[in-house]
Parts: sequence; C-alpha cells; structure tokens
Amino acid sequence: MARRWRRFALLLAPLLSLGCFAGYDSRWGQQKRAQQHAAQRNTPQQLKRANASETHAARRVLELRLYASPDYVASMLDWQKQFDALLARVNSVFGPEFGATLEIAEVRTFPTRASGEKLEAAMPRLVELDPASDVDWVVALIPATPRFAVSADDLGIARMPSRHIVMRGMSDPQEYEAIERGFSELSDEERHKLYRVRKEHKLAVTFLHELAHTLSVPHELLPTSLMNARYHVEASSFSEEAADIMRASLASRVSPKSPVLDAALASKLEVSLRAAGSDWEPNSRESVLNVTAQLLNSPAVATVASTPPPPQARPANPAPVVASVQGLDPEEQRSFATARAELNAGRAAHAREIAAPLFAKYSALPAIVSLRCDSAMAVGGDWESISAECPGLSPLGGNQ
Repeated sequence: MARRWRRFALLLAPLLSLGCFAGYDSRWGQQKRAQQHAAQRNTPQQLKRANASETHAARRVLELRLYASPDYVASMLDWQKQFDALLARVNSVFGPEFGATLEIAEVRTFPTRASGEKLEAAMPRLVELDPASDVDWVVALIPATPRFAVSADDLGIARMPSRHIVMRGMSDPQEYEAIERGFSELSDEERHKLYRVRKEHKLAVTFLHELAHTLSVPHELLPTSLMNARYHVEASSFSEEAADIMRASLASRVSPKSPVLDAALASKLEVSLRAAGSDWEPNSRESVLNVTAQLLNSPAVATVASTPPPPQARPANPAPVVASVQGLDPEEQRSFATARAELNAGRAAHAREIAAPLFAKYSALPAIVSLRCDSAMAVGGDWESISAECPGLSPLGGNQ
C-alpha cells in the first residue's frame, strides 16, 4: 500500500509542476493575508482603566435621564437594548476606575425640530428642557448623519462642566463602504465583525469622552487617550491626569443638587491644568481655565451652575484666543488665529479661505495640518476629498 501511494505521488508531481492548477494565483493568498493584517491594525483596543493596579468597588450609583428623539428611535433597531449594551461597556471601565456605576433612571422623548439637527443646536434645548436637578446626568440621543465621524465630538457634545450630553447614533455608511471595499478578500462575517467592533468602540469612547468633559476634563494630545480630540482605534483609557480630575469632580458632586464646579475643585483644576509637562490640548485647556478663573476671581460667584447664563451680546470683532504657533510670523499668526476662530464659529469655508496661504506654505507644520484637516471635515464631502486634506488619516477613521 505504501509503495502504491509513493508511485501516485511521483505521478502527481509532474502534473503539479506543469500547471494543472494554473487557475490558482498566489497573489490572492498574499492579498488576503495583507487584508487580514490591515483588519487587525484597524481593530480597536480594549478599553481599560488608567491604573490597572487599583480597582474601586462600585459604591455609588449615578443616574441618567435618557431622552431619545423620534427620528433616533425610528432609525435604530432595538435602540434601548443597544444603549444598555453601550452602558455596560462604559461601566466596565467607569466602575472599577471611579467606584461608581451609571444607570438609567428614566426614558423620555426628546422633541426634535429638524432632521439632521446639529449637536450645537440640540444642546441648549436639552438644558432648557431638563435642568438635571434630580439626576446626575441628562443624555439626549439624536439620529446619525451620513457624515464621516473621525472624532468623539462628531458624535457627541458636552459642556465643561455640566450635567448634559447630546449624542448621535453611529451609523456611518462611508466607514461601512470603506470596509466592504478595502477588505474584499475577507468573509462577510469578518467584515461585519470589524464594522461592529469599531462601532461599539467608537460609541463607548464618545460617551466616556463627553462624560469626562462634563467633569471638567479638556482634550489631550496623546493619541491613545480617550480625551484626544480625534477618534483613534488605539484609544483605550483616560490618562492619570484626566482620571484624577474626574475623581475630584465626582467627589465634589455628592448629589444632583451639588454644583458642577465649586471653589475647591476650581483650585485643583487651576493646578492640574497648568502643571509642567502636561499633555493638555492648549485651546481646550484654556476653555476650562476661563471657567475656573471666573469662579476664583469673582467673590460674588459661589458656584457655576450647569444651566448656562443668558446669552450676552458678542463684540463685533472678538479677538480670537488661540495658542501661538511656533514658526509663524506675527501676520501669519493673526491669520491662523482668525481662521481658527472662524472655524469654531461654524464658518469653515471662510476659515479655509483665510488659511489658504498658510496651507500652501506650511504643509508639514502640525498646527496648520490640523487646521486644514479640521476645516475640511467641517465643510464635509466624500472620503476621498477629506482624506486628501488629512494626511495620515486612516480610511476607517483613525490615524495610521
């Protein structure tokens, strides 16, 4: 029998060498392996605590009142089940890190005014609708948009400090199409899993990111931090500095009646945010420090309430407050500051017009690259046009 198998193998060998399987292309195997490696690189990191050696028992229950708009409910299958799953992922980090768990106290309907409403427009209506006087946070859910979401703040918004969060549903057709096109050699199951885990990770990062904003934490520059302004698949935890601020803020909020910022917390923020070697994003840090300075420098102000004061008239030409950019001359610095202020005010097209000479002259300067990318994303468009303005940005929404 063994002799017969050896004879069969000898007969088969020349057939294989002559190309009886000529239809097989070894490049297919190489392409599939390359796509598998790329899928691994684009698979998000697991969320974890800032300090894995310390685990705090969940001693407190923090309550959320949840508002869902009719359009959100109509667009999200089993939306309450999906939000429960999101909250479970968030609590897996938040509970051990801060000794507290988040629970839904009540669900209500959030009235919408228009489909595709901006996050910035929904926030003041949420604050007016519910001052959060008997719960720890109020969260409103509004529908997703087809815009390519590359940052947590594309999917959510929160004031620093406050008790209010507005979040979008996450249904990114451009990301789904990018996965379908870019990973064509993977199975349907593998592609759907990649999209699902990225969606789950992005939503959990967004919720934790905005929650931290309500606790007075600004953006950070470290890409793996949950507080980086842009979404990254490697975002996995809060920095120690961010976690310390959140603990202090939570300790000061002993009940829903507590102020969102008192003098003791403001003093701690002043020290923490000005510490040498910190990794805070300058403009975001200044936003928090402006609030703390208002409290610390005004004896008439005892607390900063979560409900904002009535809007005041803005000066005709407000001076933009933007950190200086090394390498720009004074005139270029003014152009940069004005463009950034225009972008922050929602006039992205005008910001790009002002900054066009800077884009051409300083194509590799990080602050200019960031302004160019941020303004391109604000203007919107298809993925190809946005990625051309954002060097290094992954077609799946993270940096390579």
